[in-house]
Amino acid sequence: MKYEYQGIKLGDSIEKIINLLNNENTKLNDFGTNLIYKTGSTIEDISTRIYICLYTGIVVMIKVFDQDFCLVEDLKIGLPITNEIIEKYGLYEDDVAEDEGYYESIKYKKLVINIDWGTGRLKRYNDGIERIIGYTFYEQDGLEFNIRKDEVDNYLQCKNLKDIFYSLRKTNTIEVDVDKREIYGQLDNYKFTFDLVTRDIKSIQNLETREFVKTYNWKNDYILKKHCLFHRSILVHIEKEITKKISYY
Repeated sequence: MKYEYQGIKLGDSIEKIINLLNNENTKLNDFGTNLIYKTGSTIEDISTRIYICLYTGIVVMIKVFDQDFCLVEDLKIGLPITNEIIEKYGLYEDDVAEDEGYYESIKYKKLVINIDWGTGRLKRYNDGIERIIGYTFYEQDGLEFNIRKDEVDNYLQCKNLKDIFYSLRKTNTIEVDVDKREIYGQLDNYKFTFDLVTRDIKSIQNLETREFVKTYNWKNDYILKKHCLFHRSILVHIEKEITKKISYY
């Protein structure tokens, strides 16, 4: 079973779909953990949504509510839930699922079947029959946050969002500008700006003095070192050749 929608799969990086995202269709959730991208497809007022973990930049959940989408033939949207379907796919409901309106699957751990009870929640169904109205694909590990501390002791030395994500989330200061491809956060009097795709640090600003703290670009430094080492090896080679010629003469 393929857990994907319109070419977007569980585990895809934000880089793959970044050109689809903008400030109108993508928002940060209330917990500051996921970006939620609304694709535009709906069933009545229920939107199809793609969830991207801000910490990892990975698609961790896809909620599909699209009449034209078919996961498999006997799980088409609009079909009644039957005993045959429940048995074939190992569907079950716990207390929460029963209240919320969905079935989980024993056989397909990443699949949830969203249902309507036929009680008028959706205008099209009012006959008391349970029907499939959508699907949820999810990575359980990607949805669980057990981050207990920052990766660095001094937040001014952070190189990536992961380094201080715990503190930023704890202080509830994370914001995102999807159009600018930037993530923002604040600790004490310092504003942090990260790249949305790589989550690498772009700048740190002291909000009192308005001055920018010098940030270290590790990638550029690595490239520069390789460049210097290359030229150094050439110089060493030239020096050896010159020494040979001098000794020959």
